[in-house]
Amino acid sequence: MSRWLLDQPSATLPREAFELGCGMGLVSVTAARLGIVMRSTDREPLAIALTLENAERNGVVGLTTSLLEWSDAITTSTPLLLASDLVYEPSSPDALYSLAHTSGLLAPGGLLVMAGPTARAELANTLVGRFRDVGYAHTCEALQVEWEGHHDTVELHTLRRPA
Repeated sequence: MSRWLLDQPSATLPREAFELGCGMGLVSVTAARLGIVMRSTDREPLAIALTLENAERNGVVGLTTSLLEWSDAITTSTPLLLASDLVYEPSSPDALYSLAHTSGLLAPGGLLVMAGPTARAELANTLVGRFRDVGYAHTCEALQVEWEGHHDTVELHTLRRPA
């Protein structure tokens, strides 16, 4: 996901974005270093602490964090929603669809960028299907990644919400 952000022409990136499941903060820190005002969320307090620590270590400004359960009420919307490795529980597709689409977290015309290992592609494809059924434009690319000496394939989905 960070590589995707770095590969985008800066003029095409919005001024603000929202990350679901920020983990250690790599994606949010990358986006903030590109000048995007980030709201980084996770349901785990440790993930929030690690994101803040990594932002500080990297001299990043323009990044805020908050705890978020996917069932929480949302009163904001974003033009760019980032989600890395989140679709791994059977309830994930319904919960993420409800949060992003039904609750309006992803603004009309906004872009959802979602990445995850091909080992869990079935759940991700279920979610992608839900978005496509209501008119989202979709692209997918397979990326080879290396992590701690292991090679894996990650699917990166981009979904554009209809305006």
